[in-house]
Amino acid sequence: MKNKNNHSENTDSPGKFSRKAFLRLSIGSAAAISLGSLAGCGGGARKLRFNDFNQVMVELALIENNLDTLEMQQEWSLYKVLTHLAHTVEGSWKGLASYDSNAQQAVQYVAFAAFVAQGYMSHNLTAPVPSLEGEIADDGPLVEAFDKLRNAITYFQNNLTAESELYEHFAYGKLSYQEWEWANTFHAADHFSSLTY
Repeated sequence: MKNKNNHSENTDSPGKFSRKAFLRLSIGSAAAISLGSLAGCGGGARKLRFNDFNQVMVELALIENNLDTLEMQQEWSLYKVLTHLAHTVEGSWKGLASYDSNAQQAVQYVAFAAFVAQGYMSHNLTAPVPSLEGEIADDGPLVEAFDKLRNAITYFQNNLTAESELYEHFAYGKLSYQEWEWANTFHAADHFSSLTY
């Protein structure tokens, strides 16, 4: 398991990078374009854009209140999507079961930097997260899945800060608190874009 980090690049809002992050983006942008598993595979007709967890919570409530008309336009069930998103949020303070190599993370961070620059991500919606809890069941109690994601977000917002020691992201490597929030909110927006109600 990778070590926690206290990464503090100055990234106040999507589109703003430290000099180091900008250089990584410039050097590796061609490589990022070729990452089929990280770009170009996700997204739905709605094209949602979130840059903070409050926006995710609002959409989560809308989904929960419109279950009777909800249509899934992705392979996974709603239970699996919500649990998957919760596992990713929890990875920031719990860690994950495995991590990509340093070389892979360096290239994939470039893709992440591109996502931040554009304000959203597109990814393979069936790519698993190496959660400590293992593989997610295809279906389960929706109430538990909603609570799991809501509780993970609330814990992140109420118990972690920019000074917290966070685990690495399995694909992107060391991320600051703000970058972890963007990684998770962009991730949620991409999955939720494929849900209609």
